[in-house]
Amino acid sequence: MEWIVFIHVISAVIGFGPAYAFPFILKKEKSIVEVQRTTELVSRLEVFPKIFGTLTLLSGLLLLWLGEYGSIISIWIGGTLVLYLIAEVVIVGFLAPAAKRLSSHLAQLIDSGEILVNEESLVLLQKVRNLHIVACAIVLIIFIFMVIKPV
Repeated sequence: MEWIVFIHVISAVIGFGPAYAFPFILKKEKSIVEVQRTTELVSRLEVFPKIFGTLTLLSGLLLLWLGEYGSIISIWIGGTLVLYLIAEVVIVGFLAPAAKRLSSHLAQLIDSGEILVNEESLVLLQKVRNLHIVACAIVLIIFIFMVIKPV
């Protein structure tokens, strides 16, 4: 059981840790190439939350099934699962499409020979950044639930 807890904690740290840097990486840049470079970096780093976030969820469910952590309706377990689902809706339903629109928009600007970021690019970038902040805030609440385990 201890090794499952170890896997659960380590996968949470490795999986969600890099995601907290995303809002800082996605800052306003002047050139389209710089914005495209930062969005590509975030896209490559998203592999950590995808793989290790899934491992965190699976190991947590395994711990719930094997251990004596209480009922699924307790705030810290049930609340965590609800928050995890909300985070997935934010990420899959809103963040991923917004990031895709931003990447597509940047590619069109580069193809047309544009160099400087326009207003539409900044609006899309800010939307993607804000959605990352929302997702990080939700995951932070999940971490708080996991540490203090409110009844």
